[in-house]
Amino acid sequence: MVKENGGSCFTNEMLREAEAAIQKEVEKILKEKEEEMKREREELQRKHEEEMQAMKIRMEEQKEETHEERNLRDKQLKEMEENINKEREERKKEAEKREEEDRKRETEEEKHRQNLKMQLENLDKQIQAEKEEKKSDDRELEKNREELRKQQEAWEKERKEWWEKRKQEDEQRRQEEETELKKLQEEYEQAREKYEKNREEEDQIRREKEEKERKALEENYNTNMETVKKMYEEEARKKAEEKYAKEFAAQKEDHEKQIKDKDEQYDLLKALKVHSENEKREKHHREINDLIELEELFMSGQLVRM
Repeated sequence: MVKENGGSCFTNEMLREAEAAIQKEVEKILKEKEEEMKREREELQRKHEEEMQAMKIRMEEQKEETHEERNLRDKQLKEMEENINKEREERKKEAEKREEEDRKRETEEEKHRQNLKMQLENLDKQIQAEKEEKKSDDRELEKNREELRKQQEAWEKERKEWWEKRKQEDEQRRQEEETELKKLQEEYEQAREKYEKNREEEDQIRREKEEKERKALEENYNTNMETVKKMYEEEARKKAEEKYAKEFAAQKEDHEKQIKDKDEQYDLLKALKVHSENEKREKHHREINDLIELEELFMSGQLVRM
């Protein structure tokens, strides 16, 4: 019987009935604890919401700090851009000032040129008049005119050299200004590009961190909820098992007693069988002995066969 029950004193049907009874008791206990479980779940929910809110506040504070840092970097970039524009404006004003100076110089030079021209024309007229009147020798006037002409040529040469030098200086200055402005523009572009890259990286890191913390809080909340559920289920199971432990023990004892009784009955039957077989053997032996005695009597002539 024990072998048929899989080595247990209970049949599968008995174990199923016991498990059903325990499960029913567990459900009953859990129902009685429903309000308490609800309060615990609500408390866990409240703590979870507080943690989520605290995380949100931390993230907002971090965003605010990042916003302030970005405002500072924006301000620095804006200052760099304003500095470039300021340099351009100053270069433009300097160029306009030099152009104005050049225009004034050209005007003065033109006046000086016209004045020299008029002086030469007057000398030419004077020389011509003297020749016509033949009042005096015109060698002195020719000399003056030649000196004036040489002065004019020297002045023109000086002006030409000055303007060539001026042109070279302007070109050199323009190239230097362009190089400096280009350098400033490149520094600004590099700073802006670096800022944009850092901004994207910071946003990505912040999003990943926020998602990681949120996920960790969600997992912790779900774990706590599952732990509470298991705790109540295990406690209810323990109480249900304790409640039915004596009944199970009694059933086990009863089954063991039944098995024992059956074993005793089996032993009795076995003993009776052995006793019966012994009696049969003894009877058979007696009958054989009786036959042997009769045969001996016949042989001795004490008995005569019928």
